[in-house]
Amino acid sequence: MLRDDREAGAPADLSAVFGTGVSVPLPPGEILTEQTMMAAAPAPLCWISDEPPAPQLVAALRAEHRQSGLWPLLLCDNDEVYGERCTVGVVPPEPLDHIDRWRVVDVMARIWDGLVQADDELGPAYDLEVLAPFDYHCPGPAPAGNLLADPDILANQQLPKFIGEDIRLALIPVHRGADVLTALGWSGAANHVSRTAGLSAMARSWEERFGARLLRLGPDRLDLSVAAPPQDPDHAAAVAAEHWTFCPDRILQETGTIEAYAQEIRGRRTWSFWWE
Repeated sequence: MLRDDREAGAPADLSAVFGTGVSVPLPPGEILTEQTMMAAAPAPLCWISDEPPAPQLVAALRAEHRQSGLWPLLLCDNDEVYGERCTVGVVPPEPLDHIDRWRVVDVMARIWDGLVQADDELGPAYDLEVLAPFDYHCPGPAPAGNLLADPDILANQQLPKFIGEDIRLALIPVHRGADVLTALGWSGAANHVSRTAGLSAMARSWEERFGARLLRLGPDRLDLSVAAPPQDPDHAAAVAAEHWTFCPDRILQETGTIEAYAQEIRGRRTWSFWWE
């Protein structure tokens, strides 16, 4: 089940569905639920608008998040992979307490080691040139950045560039934006990791260390605003190493090396990832 038709096309009574609501008037929308065959009685995952939202509405809902517990997110609404609304509920949502089990250093090490693991016949999976200035040993998380702006204000400023005809507004009952990757049953990174709790743990840490805010989620992509981006080459390289473990496709198929990607993200106020 993908949608609750009782809610379709009408302003939602979110308190009846999620036990909490917002004071900001919402446009027509509907409740989306898990769409896997394993869900006999699918639980509501989020509310989604029928039309693209105004940036001012998203900003107002962001300001209410601490009280409402509903995270405003731009959600791609298309049939690129699985059919309508394929971003949400494609796989069974993982319990949010699974995120607490992961430390960033462990997520990085596990993925890094898996990516560079040598084959007995073919040798190392990647040349050292791809990993430079690092080698086959995971360097661990980067130091925190220095805030250049208020994270929420910057997020609101970046919103317009991510809103288009296929974008809808979603409200997800999570305490922080990073958790939506796990709470929504999102499968965008399924070719990279089997479950998303580790990625949510990394994104949580980015919220804390780099003032990151999750802005947009699609069937195979993710966009964040970044209020404390790396400024110098060494710091940018350390952050790029984290991005390599989070989304190797973004580096391998665009810049080609961690070092080149590090130059791209120096001072950059948004991070965008996509998975094949």
